[in-house]
Amino acid sequence: MGYPPIFPVQLVDGDLKPYLKTHSRAIFNLTNISNRMNRRVLIIVSLLGISILLFYKGGLFQMEGPKMIKQESGNKINVVLFTPKTTPALPKIELIPEKVEKYNFTKSKKRPLKEKLQPVDIADWTILAEMPTYKQPKRVLQSDWWKAAAFLEIDFKKRPKDLRCRKQKSVGNWFLCQDEPYKVKEPCLVYSFGIGNDFSFDDAMAKLGCEVHSFDPSMNMPEHVRNTSVVFHPIGLSTSVIKDFNPRHDIYVIQDQSWTMMDLLSIMEMLGHKNRVLDYLKIDVEGHEWSVIDYLLKNGITSRIRHFSLEYHIFPDWPDKARYPDLLRTYKRLKEAGFYKYFTGIHPLDHTPKKFNIQADVCYVNIKFQS
Repeated sequence: MGYPPIFPVQLVDGDLKPYLKTHSRAIFNLTNISNRMNRRVLIIVSLLGISILLFYKGGLFQMEGPKMIKQESGNKINVVLFTPKTTPALPKIELIPEKVEKYNFTKSKKRPLKEKLQPVDIADWTILAEMPTYKQPKRVLQSDWWKAAAFLEIDFKKRPKDLRCRKQKSVGNWFLCQDEPYKVKEPCLVYSFGIGNDFSFDDAMAKLGCEVHSFDPSMNMPEHVRNTSVVFHPIGLSTSVIKDFNPRHDIYVIQDQSWTMMDLLSIMEMLGHKNRVLDYLKIDVEGHEWSVIDYLLKNGITSRIRHFSLEYHIFPDWPDKARYPDLLRTYKRLKEAGFYKYFTGIHPLDHTPKKFNIQADVCYVNIKFQS
């Protein structure tokens, strides 16, 4: 609806009445519009003031709207819609997601980096590439267990000696290097672990005038002294003291047995040799040598061992193939500790994964020996 425009006032013969009569309706309407606008502004200002007051008193933002709540009854779930004024009397319910496990907000821990497999010598990578594959599938040839075993085999075959022994002599079924400064002479102490009813090495070392102690719990033989002065102990070598050890079955253990096992330092203390050096330590313990070597390196006893001879074993079912890289590292650490080979005798090998087998007799002298 339009209204007549308001023009400048023009008097007719000095009288305002004709103008007012003409424009009275327009002026009246404008007055009504102004009054309505003032009322609206007043209402808006009032509402704004009330809102501010409610805000500071915390009332406005404490008002709750409708909510959805689950009520479980047996295998049924009922959903109830209510407002604060019509809230039913329900027990307190803690709403949680149905499958919390799929929401993982914790920072995941990074896995430790896998240590890269390294051969005994950098040139072994080339030798490995030229080795026969024994008709094994690619997944086997590329596995770490196969490479670790291959590097051990390469070192046994390609580097049977780390140094030349000019005065090497046979002592039973093992060897002895009598070069200076490794020469064994009285008074000398020898520990021999793993006899298998063959005392040839032990008796030969006794003839050199050494105090010899032989250990083997698998022979079902009581402690005794042989006529060669060798002292026999029905004790096995381990990394700790174990009173009731049940060994795995092999060619030496046919039936279940219970053994007493001891670590080297405990044995030396028991026999009164705590402060003595070992002129010759020989171990043939059917696969337990790997953990024993770790024990010797960890406890810092290697510098007190002049000669160290052992038979390495990797059987088809033990140790686990996943441990082969660690066995290779243990093997390498032994040389870092000062043990150099002067003899290696490798046994027949089997490269079939299910029958995989490596055995080798190795004789060391310790170039870091301290008497």
